[in-house]
Amino acid sequence: MLKKILPLAALLVLSGCASNEDDTAIALAKERAARINAKAPYDKIDEYQIMKAQAKNKTVIITVLYGGGGNVAPSQAIKAAAVNYCQNDELQPVFDAGVSYNIKIMDMRGRTMVEQAVYDAYCKQSAQ
Repeated sequence: MLKKILPLAALLVLSGCASNEDDTAIALAKERAARINAKAPYDKIDEYQIMKAQAKNKTVIITVLYGGGGNVAPSQAIKAAAVNYCQNDELQPVFDAGVSYNIKIMDMRGRTMVEQAVYDAYCKQSAQ
């Protein structure tokens, strides 16, 4: 009986810790999205404009509107944005806490053109 109770108790303790970490990451994602939204919409850069951000669980989803005809293709712009996020010292603790970003570039009709997830492991892999 004791052999069955100890693993169950350990599992409950560990799941409680994971829940607290998840709650912290979820709250941090909401805070990051609110910060972005407080300044949105941003000024255009070339034909790109950050329109909004929203938190979905531990992910901050950033919506960028592309007006077309820019000097940088959306596929190149999103890769450059991902690199910038990975190299941003302010975001490293956010990634360490389990928060990720999902950057979506959309056309003028609201269709997703390209999408890129940015998270701790992605940044570490791309740095190599």
